[in-house]
Amino acid sequence: MAGGAVGRQSRDKNRREAFLEAARRLFFDSGYRGTSMQQIAAEAGYSKRAVYLDYQNKDELFISVCAEGLALLLAKLREVPWQEITVESCMARFLEVYIDFSREHPEEFRMIFSEATPAIIANCSPPIRSRVAELERQCLEVVVRLIERAVREGILQEIDPWEAAGIIVGSATGIILLSMGGSQTVFSRKTLESLVTRAIWTLWRGLKPEGSGLARPANRRGHDRNASHLPRSARAHP
Repeated sequence: MAGGAVGRQSRDKNRREAFLEAARRLFFDSGYRGTSMQQIAAEAGYSKRAVYLDYQNKDELFISVCAEGLALLLAKLREVPWQEITVESCMARFLEVYIDFSREHPEEFRMIFSEATPAIIANCSPPIRSRVAELERQCLEVVVRLIERAVREGILQEIDPWEAAGIIVGSATGIILLSMGGSQTVFSRKTLESLVTRAIWTLWRGLKPEGSGLARPANRRGHDRNASHLPRSARAHP
């Protein structure tokens, strides 16, 4: 009996993973609207009915793929040695990781920050909703802790850290999404990525107390800090 139960659990896990992998490929190629449960089932080699044994709808598969992307981004952020470098070097490193993630995982970035609407998330089961919400909170919290530290050190004025983090991450996300779309007819992706850095440093300057300057971290690559190539590195959590 025990052996049979283990075998069933293994088969169920393999089936769930097959559906998730098939969904990932199709969402990457065709997006949310261009993908159906029938296509996912066929891609995985199962009947459409079998998909519903593990996922109640297409939205759950879509958000599950998004959650995997958020987990990957969070892992990259946690590699940065936040406590070992200055606050403004931390901000430069956050932008580096965020832009690199959008370059290396453009499909996940698009899905998470463009296609994953509140309505899609609301249509998922509580465990899936909770997982994606927690991952999103932890990613944003990296910037929240950075802003809290900057306020403590007198680098930034008193401000709601969650609100400020939302503004910074939202601004960076918006410009990166432009770089993935038709706006490249006016600006190249490289130029738009450079604009991400400029925009965030402009916002940062606006959060500083009156009379203080914007001290940018030393550029280890020898390039202009406004250039699209940001310094690379990574390792811990704020």
